[in-house]
Amino acid sequence: MQQIAKRFVFCLTLSSLLFAADYRFVSIDFPNSIATTAGSVNARGDISGLYFDANGVGHGFRLSKGVFSTIDFPGSSFTSARAMNARGDIAGRIHDANGNDHGFLLHDGHFNQIDYPGATATVGRGINNAGDVTGNHVDSAGTESGFILKNGTFYNVRVPHSLSTDVWMAEDNGRVMAGDAVMAFDRALHGYVRKQPNDFQLIDFPGLSVPCTGPRWINERGDIVGLFARVNTIDDCFAGPELHGFLLQRGKYIAIDFPGSTNTSALGINDDGTIVGGYTDKQGVDHGFKAVPKDTR
Repeated sequence: MQQIAKRFVFCLTLSSLLFAADYRFVSIDFPNSIATTAGSVNARGDISGLYFDANGVGHGFRLSKGVFSTIDFPGSSFTSARAMNARGDIAGRIHDANGNDHGFLLHDGHFNQIDYPGATATVGRGINNAGDVTGNHVDSAGTESGFILKNGTFYNVRVPHSLSTDVWMAEDNGRVMAGDAVMAFDRALHGYVRKQPNDFQLIDFPGLSVPCTGPRWINERGDIVGLFARVNTIDDCFAGPELHGFLLQRGKYIAIDFPGSTNTSALGINDDGTIVGGYTDKQGVDHGFKAVPKDTR
C-alpha cells in the first residue's frame, strides 16, 4: 500500500541555537575493535550499534548493563544493529554473501530478513516500541524511497517532489516519523518530519549556506537528533564532509559535538533524553558515545 502525501510545508530555521554544554559524554568502544558506532539507546539504557573487528569486518552489537554481545545475521558478510526498542527487538542492515543490502529484524532470538517487495536493495533504519520497522528501498529504476513495515505490511513513504526519501525512525503510533530527502527544487539534502500521511515539514539546521541536514531519530516526546554539515556546495554534502550532531527539542536546535572530536553524528535518543552516536577523534579513530543530560537524576 502506498501512502501518497498531498502537501508539505517548510519548517523555517527561526528557532534559537543552543549548545550542548549540559551533557556528560562517555565513549563507547567494543572490546578489541578498530571502530565503533552507537546507533540507538532504548528505555532501559541498552545500546545497539556497529563495530569493525581487526580484519575490518562489520558486526552488530548490544551493550546491556555494561556487557557487550555480538550480533551477526546468519550467513551475512556485514551486520549493523542500527536500532533497538524497549523490549529488545533489533532492526538494521546486512550484506549477504554477494554484498547486497537487506534489512533484518531480531525478535525473541530469531532473525528475519526484510526485503521490500520488488526492491533491488532494502535497508533497515529504525524500530519503535510497537515493532514497526522503518528504512529505505531502491527500485529497479534506482529510485530510493522510504518505508514503514507495520504488522507484516509494507507502506511506501515519499516526500512530495523529492528525488529520494529515507525514513529513519517513527514514533510508536507509526504515523509521526523523521528522515531526510533530496528535494527536486534544489537537489540538496533536507530533513523532514511527517506528522500525518499528507503532512511533511522540511527541517534544516540554522545558519547553513547550503542545506545539508539529516535527522536520524525521533522519540515519543518529539525530540529529534541527527547530523548536519557546513558545506560550500551541494555536492560537498554527499562527499563525506565534516559532520556535527544536533538535537531539535521544543523548536530549539542544540549542536552536539563530542569534546575534542573532528566529526560527530547524533544517531539515537530515548525518552529520558540520553543521546548516542559516533565521533572521530584527532587520530582518525571512530568511537561510539553516550551523552546524558547533566540535570538527569
